[in-house]
Amino acid sequence: MRGINLRAIILASLAVFGVDLVSTFLLISLFGGPAFNASLTDEQINAAMQVLLRDTRYLTSALILGTGSTVLGGFLAARLARTVPYFNALAFGLLGLVFSVFAAGEVPTWFKFMGFALTLPAALLGGHLAKQRSEPGRS
Repeated sequence: MRGINLRAIILASLAVFGVDLVSTFLLISLFGGPAFNASLTDEQINAAMQVLLRDTRYLTSALILGTGSTVLGGFLAARLARTVPYFNALAFGLLGLVFSVFAAGEVPTWFKFMGFALTLPAALLGGHLAKQRSEPGRS
């Protein structure tokens, strides 16, 4: 499609991947606390993660941070592309949606549904913010 900047979408995706990775480690340390330490076996880590994936506070926090990073990704894709911000933000969101389908794992259905439902609007919000910021006369 004309105007879609693949480089911008990939760079935005990589940036968001990094943000998501850091926020995931932060949430695990916040909600998992001492349950996660270096002396745990793989089985123990998997069992502790299963407990976290049933914790509504953890999942809600992950959903909020993930939605925020999607807004950031839409913003970055639109700003880096410099043209058709909504299309580039939408393309970023669609790519994120495809990856989410494969990476959803064993999270509850409500979490999957909310994550999928929020992805495209959040990416488009990021594109909208980027468009507003690039308009002349705005500060």
